[in-house]
Amino acid sequence: MAIEIKKMDDDEIKTAVKNLIHSSTGYYDSNLSSERSKVLDYYHGKQPKPHHEGNSKYVSMDVYDSVESLKAVLLETFSAGNEIIQFAPQGQEDVYPAKVATAYLDYVLFRQNDSFRIFSDCIHDGLLARMGVVKVWWKDDTQYSEEDFNNVTEDELDAIVAEPDVELLEIYDDDEGLSGTVRREHNKSKVCIENIAPEEFLVDPKATDIQKDAIFCAHRMKMSIGDLLKMGYEKKILDNIPIGDNLELDNQDEVLARMGDLSDGQVDRYEHIQDIMREVMYYECYVKFDPYAKGYPCMYKICYAGNTILHMEEIDRIPFHTFVPLPVPHQLYGSNFANKLIQIQNARTVLTRGIIDSTVMTNNPRYVVTKGALTNPRELLDNRLGGIVNVTRPDGIIPFQQASLNPFVFQTIQMLDSDKEQQTGTSQLSQGLNKDAISKQNSQAMVEQLVTLSQQRQKVIARHFANDFLKPLAIEIYRLVLQNEDQQSIVELAGMQVPVDVRTWVERKDATVDLKLGYAEKEKEAQKILGLYQLMAQDPELARSFGPQNRYLAMRNILELNGVKNVDEYLTPPDQQQPPPPDPAQQMQMQMAQMQMQLEERKVALDEQKAEMDAKFKMLEHELKQEQFKVTTIVKNHETERKDFEAEVRAQVAKEELDLAKKSTQEQRNVIVSPNS
Repeated sequence: MAIEIKKMDDDEIKTAVKNLIHSSTGYYDSNLSSERSKVLDYYHGKQPKPHHEGNSKYVSMDVYDSVESLKAVLLETFSAGNEIIQFAPQGQEDVYPAKVATAYLDYVLFRQNDSFRIFSDCIHDGLLARMGVVKVWWKDDTQYSEEDFNNVTEDELDAIVAEPDVELLEIYDDDEGLSGTVRREHNKSKVCIENIAPEEFLVDPKATDIQKDAIFCAHRMKMSIGDLLKMGYEKKILDNIPIGDNLELDNQDEVLARMGDLSDGQVDRYEHIQDIMREVMYYECYVKFDPYAKGYPCMYKICYAGNTILHMEEIDRIPFHTFVPLPVPHQLYGSNFANKLIQIQNARTVLTRGIIDSTVMTNNPRYVVTKGALTNPRELLDNRLGGIVNVTRPDGIIPFQQASLNPFVFQTIQMLDSDKEQQTGTSQLSQGLNKDAISKQNSQAMVEQLVTLSQQRQKVIARHFANDFLKPLAIEIYRLVLQNEDQQSIVELAGMQVPVDVRTWVERKDATVDLKLGYAEKEKEAQKILGLYQLMAQDPELARSFGPQNRYLAMRNILELNGVKNVDEYLTPPDQQQPPPPDPAQQMQMQMAQMQMQLEERKVALDEQKAEMDAKFKMLEHELKQEQFKVTTIVKNHETERKDFEAEVRAQVAKEELDLAKKSTQEQRNVIVSPNS
């Protein structure tokens, strides 16, 4: 048979939410409220009441003592603010980012929020009311401040207005420059963590886990009309909320038991002041259903007041985180830690009152007086020391016989003390020792072992707080920061101010909690690390792997385990250390060795220079000889050429002279011949 899914209208959604609130409220009123109010009466010492008016009013504070003792142990463990919660690195490259994320988580928990108060109230509610509840959400908060500027130039004004989140409101020009007012925006958004009073939290009665299978949970609170208007709701819608819609929590037994004598019984504290201060019941509901017929259920946040839906949106997670000290499988609410001590408080109170009443009766006995034996009965009623009682007969006054105190009363009280230790896991050894606790039979080591064994149940509760509350809380804070933080922050890491840009972070789904709860357990851990430190430092083979950074981290852990918070004032990381000054003798030896090395280097340099010069000299000498040979050869060639030229010239001159001589001889011959002609 096919399931038909219909879209729900506003009236159907309103009816569904109203029915879920009614069923959850009925479960709370019938099963939890009466138990919590009873536990609170015993916690405050109002119960048990004496049977008769004349009995002792003493009340054994077993519920108060056990709750406060366990709360003190858990707070001492988890509220030290020394990176109790740590993000595990997802790889070698993620070691430093994981440390930065851990430091930022500490910043959110212990600086942006009062985690000591949050943890204290959550543990308190868990021990007295079965479950402590906190709500975690991102709060968008923008604040504005106005600043005046006087006698600035146009360039200076442009620089001021150019700053981010600055708006110019007013400007005027005077003789000396520009003046006016700017408004600066400050982003104060952050992760908010708030404790929820047990009576203000409603949940599906059949749920076993809020995040996994709860189809409904809600935070109901009294809010004024003015607060709702500030949240952005329309006034005409709020005017329809009927007067007196805030009566649900005013008469709760649990609220009256918590307030005690401080409750003034007023229904509305501000009803007589102003209508805008009138308080109404406001429900912030988280419902898992399918109102728009998508085919699958989704989680919706529905704000509801006075039978009116004020706001509705789809969300991905429920903002509530719980701490259950004594969980029961397959149940959301576990067992009530304080309720288990009520019988012991009743029995111890009755027995102690009997001891006190018996002591009072022994010190102030009743008398059997024979009629007429007293001359003045007022003298017997006057208990002042040394008082005189006039009697007419010596046997006229006889002390009234009363039963003696049963000696098993003190054994019964001791048995109740043992039963109390077994039920709470808090022994007298862990609460404090007297001077005779450590003796020859009980050595200190034996006492430490007994104390550690007595804290096993405390450790289990502490691990529930760590694994079921702190780890999901840390992951949720990281998720909210990753989704909403859009500005750079500065956190302290290893004594340095480190800028943090959340926009570069990666998603994380794992965190670890450092849990040290036993008697001197941190000191023992420190001694163990110190022993390993000495062993590795003395072993030559291990010393190679135990470098300065490893030694620094080991000593840092030792100091932190011993309770030293300002570790960076005692230790400096290796990468920030200045090199130590050298020993004078070693420095002298180093200088002499350096001088000797310099002399050797100079000698070698001179030898090399000499060899180089010799080589250059030989090369130049060889080149000179070659040049001389070339010059000599050229000179010889020139001389030969000159001689050849001179010989040619002489031959030419001789030839010309011969020719001239021949010519002259011919002419002479011609002259001689011509006269005959």
